[in-house]
Amino acid sequence: MGNIQRREFDTTETPAQKNTDWMSLLPDAKLLSDLSIPGTHRSMSLFGGNTLQCQSWNLSSQYEAGIRFVDIRCRHFYDKLAIHHGEKFLYCHFNQVLYDTINFLRQHPKEIILIHVKAEYEASNNTGKFSDLIDNYMKDVEKSWFWESTAIPTLGQARGKIILLQDFIGPVKGIPYSSLTVTEDHHVSTLDDISKKWSIIKDGLEAAKKGNADKMYLTYCSSSTDQVLPFSVAEKINYDLINYLENQGKKKNRFGVIAMAFPGADLIHAILASN
Repeated sequence: MGNIQRREFDTTETPAQKNTDWMSLLPDAKLLSDLSIPGTHRSMSLFGGNTLQCQSWNLSSQYEAGIRFVDIRCRHFYDKLAIHHGEKFLYCHFNQVLYDTINFLRQHPKEIILIHVKAEYEASNNTGKFSDLIDNYMKDVEKSWFWESTAIPTLGQARGKIILLQDFIGPVKGIPYSSLTVTEDHHVSTLDDISKKWSIIKDGLEAAKKGNADKMYLTYCSSSTDQVLPFSVAEKINYDLINYLENQGKKKNRFGVIAMAFPGADLIHAILASN
């Protein structure tokens, strides 16, 4: 894959620009669902070779670049939540994700982080439930860091907090992932299918632009298949995405959460500029 740093596509370890406090510039009364929010898909997949790697920036660097939605897949294994991509362990556990996130929020208390939490791969050798372990992790770092209501907050209500988008069975810990309108089509058999995938992504973005402000939209722009490498899809999709966003002109639009692989700094800026 190599180190490539373009406006829309970045496989280096360090973002070209930082957007550490962009939420602080927006009014407290603004609903979180009424924003355009840069995110990453399979946010911890920095390893595993070209077939698995979806990101090149570590979690702290993603936050510094302006990413405010992360996608965290946890394997319930020996009563711990190990971060996985399929069967591949990504050398991290969920508690470290929380530590890194809270460390960022301590330094940037007007920001908000959305964490999509989903079970991954086979659960094994456990004595408790996945949801109970999430609760224990939350207690360990203090629950005051979390927005625990199912309601979508305004920025003023949730500044400095983590919002779990709960994609697992158990008592409610945050906003149910099922309440989001999600555009997700990861299957790309060949590079010839890119145009079809972009059409689906564009439809998701248009739906978010026209939808109700109190409904949260999420559009995945990445691919996770065995047939085509994630960076090959991202290279093409990110180019289409930045052109689409920049062709909107200076008009303010709500595109919801846009989850990407290998985003470049200018692509993130184009998302932020729509707010």
